[in-house]
Amino acid sequence: MAPHGIIFDLDGTLTDSKPGLFASLRHMHAALDWEQPSDEALQAWLGPPVGQSLKEAGHDEATVERALAAFRERLETGLFESEVYPGIDALLADLDGEGTPLAVATFKVQPDAERVIDHYGLRHRFRGVHGRSPELLGHSKATVIERAVASIGRDATDVVMVGDREHDIASAAELGIRAIGVAYGYGSRAGLEAAGAWRVVDSVDELGAALR
Repeated sequence: MAPHGIIFDLDGTLTDSKPGLFASLRHMHAALDWEQPSDEALQAWLGPPVGQSLKEAGHDEATVERALAAFRERLETGLFESEVYPGIDALLADLDGEGTPLAVATFKVQPDAERVIDHYGLRHRFRGVHGRSPELLGHSKATVIERAVASIGRDATDVVMVGDREHDIASAAELGIRAIGVAYGYGSRAGLEAAGAWRVVDSVDELGAALR
């Protein structure tokens, strides 16, 4: 049965934001005189809040603040060094046209989430665009998803979450929400399946079929 409401992650699900995020992370490493990581190592930074990753790496509070300031400095440009995945605009238009309520739940901070959605002219497709507050760290985005569900006025059993990382799947599960993993994003099929994804798709076309 098709869901009565759909919550979308943003980075790696609706948009390919890797170029801008990688550039901002490299700027952060350079600003603090840290060794530049490989692209493979940087991939692990995509998803959870950067502050969380810095804390888990063992940096003290002062270093975390310096690093985040450098990251945010470059992100002012990097935020828009991205693109909507081919086929997403048409998929959202079709779902919206069918009357399916849509919302966004992302680990981007709230102002950045809104800026990106507005930049790509997608605001009118969503009942709500929900990002995290700056102080929210950790790997769970359940509180953000919960706000997104409330914005479309549906019960959790009538909603599906769509995301590309394990924490999207696990966070949805905290709320009793089914989740579809998109392996075209920044996570892996194995990771999405291990997190308990209801379905895993490899393309936007497959996502559209799964949502219907």
